[in-house]
Amino acid sequence: MDLLSGLGDVAVVGPASAALFVGLLWLGARRQAAAFAVAIAAAMTLALAAKMTFAACGFAAPRFDIESPSGHAALGAAFWGCVATALAGGRRLGERLALYAAAACLALTVAYGRVALGAHTVAEVICGLVIGAVATALFVALRGPPRRLTVTPQMLARASPIAVLLALDLALFADRWTAEPLIDRIAAAIGVALRLCS
Repeated sequence: MDLLSGLGDVAVVGPASAALFVGLLWLGARRQAAAFAVAIAAAMTLALAAKMTFAACGFAAPRFDIESPSGHAALGAAFWGCVATALAGGRRLGERLALYAAAACLALTVAYGRVALGAHTVAEVICGLVIGAVATALFVALRGPPRRLTVTPQMLARASPIAVLLALDLALFADRWTAEPLIDRIAAAIGVALRLCS
């Protein structure tokens, strides 16, 4: 389950996002690269804001079974959604649908992994998936007209060391580090300092 959940871990999505950003620049897709950077930053910001909102005063929404929205689900949905959308540009309908289905499966795999590990409830991962969907929609809105990205076998060969490093990153670092306690402490301090909590 750790590896499934790790596909949305910041320790994996962060380096993978940097690699994709550089790859898009390398392919001459500057506008898509900028849109991707904005979308991933938005997903991280929204996920952090959602977590801090719930953590500021120890607030939980028991009626909805939400204590801390899933950042893994948010980042996983945003990253894989943006990857699929970037690759789908200029392709036939069947290819686009296959890419979107693969991205949805990966995002749902991350969400399932978080629930199976007991790290989040179904409602919390749904919250994260919505954040990821919003970030993907932002990417679509900012990237401009879709264009087909051409990746040659030589490009894949040159990028293979990066893929190996990302696989090692997934295996070694996914779910080994969490920002949750730090987020909780910062949010609680903000809640007290701003007298948000009565």
